[in-house]
Amino acid sequence: MKAKYALIALLAITFWGCDDNTAGLGLGMFPGSDQNINGKLSTFDVTTESVHAGKIYAMTNVGYVGKFTDETFGTYQAGFLAQLNCPEGMTFPGVYNGTALDSKGKATQIMVGDDNEDNKDVTFIRDDENKIIGNIHTIELYLWYSSYFGDSLTACRLSVYKLGEAKKELNQENAYYTDIEPEEFYNPENLLGTKAYTAVDLSVKDSIRKLSTYVPSVHVSFKQDAAIEIGTKIIQEANKFGVNFDNKTFRKIFKGIYVKSDYGDGTVLYIDQAQMNVVYKCYAVDTLTGVKLKKKVLEEGDTEYKDSTYYGYRTFATTREVIQANQLDNDKDAIQKCIDEDTWTYLKSPAGIFTQVTIPVSQIAEKLQGDTLNAVKLGIPIYNETNDKKFGMSTPSNVLLIRKKYKDSFFKDNQLSDGITSSLFTPTTTSFTQYTFNNITQMINDCLSDREKAEKEIREKGSITIKITDSEGNSKDELVNNIIDWEKLSEWNKFVLIPVLVTKDSSSNNSYYGSNNIISIQHDLKPGYARLKGGSKGSIQDVQGNPLYPEYLLKLEVVSTNFGTKSK
Repeated sequence: MKAKYALIALLAITFWGCDDNTAGLGLGMFPGSDQNINGKLSTFDVTTESVHAGKIYAMTNVGYVGKFTDETFGTYQAGFLAQLNCPEGMTFPGVYNGTALDSKGKATQIMVGDDNEDNKDVTFIRDDENKIIGNIHTIELYLWYSSYFGDSLTACRLSVYKLGEAKKELNQENAYYTDIEPEEFYNPENLLGTKAYTAVDLSVKDSIRKLSTYVPSVHVSFKQDAAIEIGTKIIQEANKFGVNFDNKTFRKIFKGIYVKSDYGDGTVLYIDQAQMNVVYKCYAVDTLTGVKLKKKVLEEGDTEYKDSTYYGYRTFATTREVIQANQLDNDKDAIQKCIDEDTWTYLKSPAGIFTQVTIPVSQIAEKLQGDTLNAVKLGIPIYNETNDKKFGMSTPSNVLLIRKKYKDSFFKDNQLSDGITSSLFTPTTTSFTQYTFNNITQMINDCLSDREKAEKEIREKGSITIKITDSEGNSKDELVNNIIDWEKLSEWNKFVLIPVLVTKDSSSNNSYYGSNNIISIQHDLKPGYARLKGGSKGSIQDVQGNPLYPEYLLKLEVVSTNFGTKSK
């Protein structure tokens, strides 16, 4: 008997261990003498259809900005809103008063405080008693990006606006989606600066751009009046609160930025971090005496050596602790045309098209009643594309199969795949030809558990209320009094295939073996698409309930065993 159990385990392991390109396995590996275990492989028809992604949770650690037009999916445009983080305990240097030595006798960075001709390039900041407490030279914003999509040399321009003076403010307690309306968060008159750019900056030498340490950026200098106004408020408050100057205080002064693409079509930047530098002027001082130093070279026309100065800055940047919300806009007509196609389905990111999968859970339960489900496998083949586009979108590598009822809360609550409500596909090779989910048994059981609970509630209370959500995210309640209507309206057996961005912990002890821990799963907001086997045409049936177009159906493979009992 132990040998029989071992054979069942071996079958399940082999079934689960198939690679991304394996269609399926049967029970032919069982020796003939062991066929009385009643182990079997059953297949069930699965239907799929393309559906609107609708609004999706848009808070990520990457900001997207740019515009791109594709002949199939139309125009996609992106911008983002972001708060900036004030480092805990951050302070600004004091003003020179004869020495730069601190209470411990060490020289510290010190701002210039002499309002003379040599310092006309800064604006001096004063406290309530008109005492100079610092200066502001300018404010610079760096948008750092490690990658981009599209044409490296398309001429583009972006504008940066200050958030605030509008209907709403970014709030940590709210969830922000891709349909966020930036106009509700900023005043168009509060323009901080603009910048023309190309994804590859040819003004930077090739030798520099090829360095492993080189990270490109779009550099935006704030308008002088905006820089003076914002810098003055920041330094005044920092001087008032000292080491207690924190995000709460900083946010009252500067609520964040909105980065908008306003020219160019062909490039989308993936901004890893936005960094705002508040720049001020300092004296170079002797590290032993704390006395300011003089320049070694006498400048033309001067009879005295000028003070030696340099520019310092304090940095405020986007981090995981603050809000960064992406606003994405797709061509609705083009997207709808793709969804209407019924002989295949699409995955289109960002926030474009998902593939909805309907699994015949009732049929599985009925046919295999009394059996133990050892493994349930679903493979979704990907059609090869003859890509003649100059800047073709790549196939999403990581996709999440998730029960439809959890597709919003999963991302909002920053959850990880648990194998019960969702299953994650990550390719083991770059040449994968299908999305393979080797064992979704627990997901099927989760569906059945929902049905049992609903049936019990209807039996005990007479009815049950279902929340129905449409493709636009609008919800309404529906009252049902029988399990048949519940099955039709609850979408209990529907799953959604979603492109995702997977972040792993590179410091994992297992990183040597390529098994880093997954620490985050977010919506993939990079342009990409896949055309998948299936399509809504597969759900069309004749009067007897048989599929008219079986070629558009997918197959769900179920390995089950029965010990001494019989399935229905």
